[in-house]
Parts: sequence; C-alpha cells; structure tokens
Amino acid sequence: MLRLFYTDLYEPFAHTYSDGSSGVGQLSGESGALGTSGGWTTFDNNSDWYVHEEGNLSGVNLSSTNGPNLWDGTVNNLQTSGGYAGIPNPTSVGQLSTFNGNVADHMNASIALAASVTSTFTSGTTTWFSFVSVRGFNANPAAPSLMISSDPFTDDSRGSSMQNNGTAIGGGGAFPRFNNFDALPRWFDDGGAATSTAHISPGGYLSNILGGHDGVIVGSGGTGSTSDGVLDDATQTMPWEGGTIGVDYGVPNIVVGKIEWDADTGGEDIITVVSFLQTDVMDLAAFDALVAAKPALSSANWASNKPNLDQSAFDTLTLAGGKFFVDEIRLATTFGEAVPYVPEPGALSLLALGGMALLRRRRAA
Repeated sequence: MLRLFYTDLYEPFAHTYSDGSSGVGQLSGESGALGTSGGWTTFDNNSDWYVHEEGNLSGVNLSSTNGPNLWDGTVNNLQTSGGYAGIPNPTSVGQLSTFNGNVADHMNASIALAASVTSTFTSGTTTWFSFVSVRGFNANPAAPSLMISSDPFTDDSRGSSMQNNGTAIGGGGAFPRFNNFDALPRWFDDGGAATSTAHISPGGYLSNILGGHDGVIVGSGGTGSTSDGVLDDATQTMPWEGGTIGVDYGVPNIVVGKIEWDADTGGEDIITVVSFLQTDVMDLAAFDALVAAKPALSSANWASNKPNLDQSAFDTLTLAGGKFFVDEIRLATTFGEAVPYVPEPGALSLLALGGMALLRRRRAA
C-alpha cells in the first residue's frame, strides 16, 4: 500500500475483512487506517456504506438512465491507493445490476482518532486535511462534509439537517440544503446546549438580500432568524462539480482545508477550505490564490462569527452528506503531506520524503 510517511492520518479504504478477504465489502466496523482507533460506525437510511476496488466502477446507475457513474476511484493529479467508499452497488443490496433507483441516501460515518493525531491539535499549530468528494447519484445528492469533532454527527445527518451534539470544525459539503452543491468552511458550537449550532461564512443571502448577517444556521431545515444560509458561489463557496451523464459523471473534487489553532487576532481558530479538480495544479500557491479570489473561504477574513473551540475535546473524524463517494482522507501538518500532488500523469518517479524514497506510479490522464 502506498503511504505518505509523515501523514498523521491516512484512510485509503484498503481494508482486510474479517474473513481474510480484501478490497470490497461493507465499511461498518472496519478499521486499520493510519491515525485512527477502532472501526468505522456508519449510517445510511437505505442500505450501508460499501468499499469498492480502486480502478473498477462502482456499478451505481444514475436515475432515469442506464448510464453508470463513471468514477473508478482514481484521480489524475493525486496519489491514491486502496479502494473508495460510499454508495453500494445495486447487486450488493439485492437489486439487479441495471437498477437505477436509490441504493443510498442520507449518509454519515465516524471513527475515533488515535492519540498520535489528537496530540497535534495544540495552540499555535496547523492541521491540514484533504479528501476526495464525488457525487454518487444524480438525484438529490448532498456534498459530504468532513469534520474533526468531539462527537459524531447524529444519524440521518446530511446537507439539509446536519446536526452534531458537540463541537466540530472542518468543511467540504455544505449545509443547509441551499448549499448542497458547495464546499466551504463551517463549524459547530454546542454552547452547553443538547444540540449544537451550525455556523458558516457570514455574508450569505438573508431573505434574498446578500450580506450582513452573522452566518448562524439554526433549525433542522437550515433556516432561522439570523440566516437562511444561501451563499454565493461566485464569491463565497467552491462549487461541487458532478460532471455530465454519459460523458464524465462522477468528477472527483479534492477538498483541502487548513485549521490554524488559536491563530486569529482574538485567539480564535482559523478555518480555511477550498477544492480542486483533477485538472488543477495543487500546491500552496494555488491554495492561497483561491482564497485571495474568494476571501470568505477563510474565517480569517470574516468580520464576526469566528470559531473559538477547545481542540483538546476533538477525538473523532466524521463525514456526513447524501449519495456520495469519498476517498483518500488525510490529516497532516503541512500542505504537501496532506495533498500528494501528481504533476505529470503517465510517468514513473522517485520521490524523496524526509530522506526516504517512495516509488509511485503516476496515473494516466
């Protein structure tokens, strides 16, 4: 298995199952990812999360067509290994291989973080995260959100009703339902209440007027007295690209985030989130350029509503959204470790990482 030697957490979905087999099968209960403890706990109100073999299509057929989702778990500009997880194929849940209805819907999952990872969440340090996010189905999907949290998301969490009972920080898929096809930073704060309050970038639309409010999202439908949560893709979010049915549906989006603990001027944490496509150059300069073009992608540029969380409480990695695939989850202390960019597909190269050579195959475009 390929591995970045200095990555704190790496989940490539390369599991060995209880019967000794590997490569495919249900994700629930499976473990072994670097930087995690125990196994995955998953929820799907239609079936169960499934791990597919990298290089093979999932077998998921799109709604009202017999066309397949065309993602096979590979990404042209990102080092990948193992499998990929998310929507199961129809035959694994007792349907015909040509079935084109829902085989998954509201999806969330969580796994405990190892002490070796949580010990790095200290004041003055930076945590980078990345993951691959892919639309799995073309009817009512919701982009997955990855969060570092004190608690898992509650079952049935997704874009329109994402709930956490503790504190959390991260990004990717958006809430509420108005931003189902976006990626942006967000955080949860329980404030001592039983159910946490969700926060997103200030300045979105409130009653069809852009700007001004504090970005607090309340209510299970994602609406409330301070914000209806609708953000502007041109200035505040990164779009979640899906592709065209029959041509390239299943476009991989590489979501990259940076958490700077207690680094803002008032001692708040800074959360910054962008996304790349597999045709993009991915480096720190490109990351900074996306934030410069859309300053709301970083809480450092918000006038209010900034996260100020107790990072010592974070011991869980959580995912939530609807009808998606996810892969290549990484946590690290530098951009390069979290985003192992492959600049020239189709060649073999030797990479020196801290004096250790890693042979990798660059994937064909």
